[in-house]
Amino acid sequence: MRIKCINNSNKLPNITINKVYTVYEGEFTISVGEKQYYMFKIEDDYGSVIPYDTKYFEIISNENTNYIEKNISDDTYKFTHKFISYDKFWSMLYDEAGSSIEDFWNAKKDIYMSEMGKQEMHQIIKGDKEDERDFVLKMLLETNEDCFIEEVIRLGQKQLDEWTLNKNMETEFLYLSHFKSECVNEFFIEYLAETEKGNEKLDRIVYEYFNK
Repeated sequence: MRIKCINNSNKLPNITINKVYTVYEGEFTISVGEKQYYMFKIEDDYGSVIPYDTKYFEIISNENTNYIEKNISDDTYKFTHKFISYDKFWSMLYDEAGSSIEDFWNAKKDIYMSEMGKQEMHQIIKGDKEDERDFVLKMLLETNEDCFIEEVIRLGQKQLDEWTLNKNMETEFLYLSHFKSECVNEFFIEYLAETEKGNEKLDRIVYEYFNK
């Protein structure tokens, strides 16, 4: 489930009007055969996964079928993505225990893959949240989606021009190296020509690309 913030009358600090959020868990009641949602647990702007009142949001996508519903009292139900629906998951996640972090990322990826459109992915790749961009590019590698090649090249060129090398560039290079194309060839040749820039990890990705 994906939801959009449509109201922040209480000026909560960690949600933004018109921004889209992912729902990992929530609660609802059933009245006259219809679900009435009253709580969504989302990853907010601060990166915390906490519950919010549904009055701040509207549902914009509800295509993912991997939520498990559980009756918690009378006509009240909880729904949780199945990858994170096991007992004590949230306390384990906060303590970074067991496989909880990996399970959370897998739930996030599953929801993104079924409910996130290409336009939103494009905005994330262009945006300044490096970890979110990294996550989306890794997801696109798994789906063999090549429609963001030019945008990733522009991003890489900008970072190299500004000498803003970071750990996320490795994911960008891995994404590009997955697709044989003239524009990727040119970008990697340009990268190799800038001998004072880059690092061993990026070099290895480029060399392996040309030696496929």
